[in-house]
Amino acid sequence: MATTQKKPVWEPHAVEETNVSQFIDFINKKHDLKLRTYEDLHRWSTAPESLQDFWQDAYSWLRLAPPGAPKPGPMLANRSTVLVDMFPPPTFFPTESLNITEIILRDRQDDKVAIHFAREGTSDIESVTWKSFRERIRRLRSAMVQSGIVAGDVIASVISNSVDAMAICLAALSIGAVWTSSSCDLGSAGIVDRYKQISPKLIFADNGYIYAGKTINLQDRIADWSHKLGYDTSKLTNVVVIHYCEFETDLAKVYLGCTLQAFLERGSDDVLSFNMVPFSHPAFILYSSGTACFPLIWSDQWLNIYLAYWQMLTGTSWVMWILNLLNLSCADSMLLYDGSPFHPRPSILLELAQDIGVAVFGTSPRYLAELKSRAIVPRETFDLSKLRVVTSTGSVLPADLYDWFYKIGFPTRTHLISMSGGTDIAGCFVGGTPLLPVYAGEIQCKVLGMAVDVFDATRTEPLSVEGLDEPGELVCTKPFPSQPLAFVGEKGQERYEASYFERFGRAIWCQGDFIKRIPDTRGLVILGRSDGVLNPSGVRFGSAEIYAVTDTFPGLADSICVGQKRDIDADERVLLFVKMRPDSAFNPQLVRGIRTAIRERYSPRHVPKFIFEVADIPYTVNGKKCEINVKHIVNGRKAAVSGTVANPSALKLYERYQDLPAEGPTSCSRDAKL
Repeated sequence: MATTQKKPVWEPHAVEETNVSQFIDFINKKHDLKLRTYEDLHRWSTAPESLQDFWQDAYSWLRLAPPGAPKPGPMLANRSTVLVDMFPPPTFFPTESLNITEIILRDRQDDKVAIHFAREGTSDIESVTWKSFRERIRRLRSAMVQSGIVAGDVIASVISNSVDAMAICLAALSIGAVWTSSSCDLGSAGIVDRYKQISPKLIFADNGYIYAGKTINLQDRIADWSHKLGYDTSKLTNVVVIHYCEFETDLAKVYLGCTLQAFLERGSDDVLSFNMVPFSHPAFILYSSGTACFPLIWSDQWLNIYLAYWQMLTGTSWVMWILNLLNLSCADSMLLYDGSPFHPRPSILLELAQDIGVAVFGTSPRYLAELKSRAIVPRETFDLSKLRVVTSTGSVLPADLYDWFYKIGFPTRTHLISMSGGTDIAGCFVGGTPLLPVYAGEIQCKVLGMAVDVFDATRTEPLSVEGLDEPGELVCTKPFPSQPLAFVGEKGQERYEASYFERFGRAIWCQGDFIKRIPDTRGLVILGRSDGVLNPSGVRFGSAEIYAVTDTFPGLADSICVGQKRDIDADERVLLFVKMRPDSAFNPQLVRGIRTAIRERYSPRHVPKFIFEVADIPYTVNGKKCEINVKHIVNGRKAAVSGTVANPSALKLYERYQDLPAEGPTSCSRDAKL
């Protein structure tokens, strides 16, 4: 690695105790190698001659095979097929069978706690032992079997982040059924849009939820979507209503409705068993720009992070809920929280992390930014001595939050990991490792087994620009086991190919992210979605670069940045929309400050053509800014609004910007607050 003048904000320590270091020793002994560094290991894990060895060795190292099973076979049927096209997706580990639930429950001590569960609105923490958790799963599985559920059936839910959600999911997976879930705050239309495509046989639904001090009764919503789905699909046999909140539910209004208790009474006293299914048997249906059905994932996170107590706040609509569930396979115990992360107190998650002794804390840039803006200093207020790792995903983690994290916010020995992947692969392309230093604003490394490269974004043929400090398309050039099996629905295969292989051909997965690799540190920076890349006067950059500046202005509550190029526009221009904090004013001085900061940090070409104040920023239910929706609106394009937009009314605020003059002023234009 080349030397760098940039100083890391965190450096490795006690590396010999980490799983990834022990994995290197395992690989060296097995293959008579002398790998020393993480980059040595990554290079070996993605080389054509050793890629299959890596995945096979990872399969053995992670003990994925059932007890007594023979040595695992190859990742692909033929070693030469490592270089074949990734579409249609190859069949991975064709000789192997396993069961996710069996892996998670294997060798657990009955009296140890599996899950600590806390809910907004209650002061008690429910501690669920592995014995109790196993019994919940057994009863649910038995009732499902007695209800006619078999391998391949779809089990859906509209459910909170709860022990029930995890138990129902694992019961379904123990049979070989396919699981899909949505958060309780998803609207009825969004639920119908999702589930009418996949024809679930059972749907489990919470009767209400609590968020930010408000208790929401879902009876009318359940009645609406259940009857619409019952009309659209003939497979639905029951809607099982869970008494999650203190509401009375009129089951007569629910299509084929029954209570969870009545459903459980169908079961018997049979022992918990597991259907072993092929590795590529579908396990989860997730929702992205299309509807993708994924096999079980084995992510390098299991190698890089050794877990004791894991905490993550996530909704059940998001892929991170699936990854959180799978963390049970390697965590001693898990802390779940359902509700607002800032209610009843803005420090509630930190209090729980202290009381339970959390070692790995999963969060997002938005949460960390809120802690910073509220002047909450975790390391001064809470005992976080057991905290080893904080992971962050969902959006780009700006450099100023790295600096705040280590200079002010959290214990300095804590490893902050920013990672990026997607619903598309239910895993990561780039992430962290305890073997490398952390630099502010950068993701540490490429994930093991993932042949990540950076391709020239202006070309249609493969051309790597990695190491040239040039931004480009994030691609993966070799097969990986977490490829989706299929897209569900009409023309699914066509949509699958168009989503990832239209740009560079069937042998190269194009993720749709704009990325660059820093030559001296070898770190990676995600610049935003490539379909949302800003391109004024031919200068390409990502919205994350603008947010890295706006996030430093204390008066701004939020911002969203998009490009506008309508038929009447000769060139694309950048529009920046800002939402002010209640105690701050939008004025010419602020606008000049934003423009100056962007110009000084980047270039005059980066400075937005217009900066407007808006009342709200649209987000998905997973907490991601709806940049593409806003871009469509300001460009006057007709585009359907997904049911996953958390605040769809906010999108209407941007309609007036369709009619901006083709030649706007070079200085700021200020619009009145909408």
